[in-house]
Amino acid sequence: MQRFRVWWNGFKIVAIWFSFIMNLVSLIVLLIVLMLIFQIKNGIAEPLIDGLHKSFVGLDEATIIYTVMVEDEIPVVFDLPLNQMTPVVLTEDVPILANATFTLPGGGGMINGRVDIVLPRGLVLPVQLDMMVPVNTTIPINLPVDVEIPLEETQLHDPFTNLRDLLEPYVRALDHLPSEWGEVADFTVDALQGEGVNLVSPSEDSVDPWPGFVTGVKESPSEPGAEGEGAPPAGDESEGQPRGPQPTPTPVEDIGIITPSSE
Repeated sequence: MQRFRVWWNGFKIVAIWFSFIMNLVSLIVLLIVLMLIFQIKNGIAEPLIDGLHKSFVGLDEATIIYTVMVEDEIPVVFDLPLNQMTPVVLTEDVPILANATFTLPGGGGMINGRVDIVLPRGLVLPVQLDMMVPVNTTIPINLPVDVEIPLEETQLHDPFTNLRDLLEPYVRALDHLPSEWGEVADFTVDALQGEGVNLVSPSEDSVDPWPGFVTGVKESPSEPGAEGEGAPPAGDESEGQPRGPQPTPTPVEDIGIITPSSE
């Protein structure tokens, strides 16, 4: 029994010293945190929360602008009605042998016979075409297509909005909390009196978190017409010319349709 009391007294002394040391360390850590609380708020917490909030808002308001090169072949199958007068040029001599009836002048009667003639190469004959021309071919397509997709009109709008709503209360609270020791007294008095302290009320960063950004470049306000600000430079050769990639001519394969000659 005497040994247990000695052991118990020793244990109590060690426990008291251990508790004292732990409380002292906790107090020192708490004092250090209090001394660095505004550095942590202004340098870590607020930039992190505000940055995530702004990024999600910017993603929701972003627009995907891209040029897609379309390379494909389109099958073309149809019947082309053709009804027109077309001059045809003979590519070789054409012999003609046919029966013919000759009328003699002066009432001399009629004579039956045969005619043997040759149409020379290069002779132009007017021909009336009235037919259906079957067309069965493919047309190669090679052209750029400009694509512009606002993300707020896609299925990504809902998750971006949910993430913004999740972070917005923290953004408002951090904006309304004091940022330096000089603001603590007024904040404490207002909080105790219930005047002017609403941590979840809208703040500047929560109302317009992504101001003036277009396609990743922040636009600076400028007066219209000011030289060098918001106005194109004088003598710009690109003025009046279309911007972006220009479409290339699409090659079309000859399908052998007869067209009138220019002769």
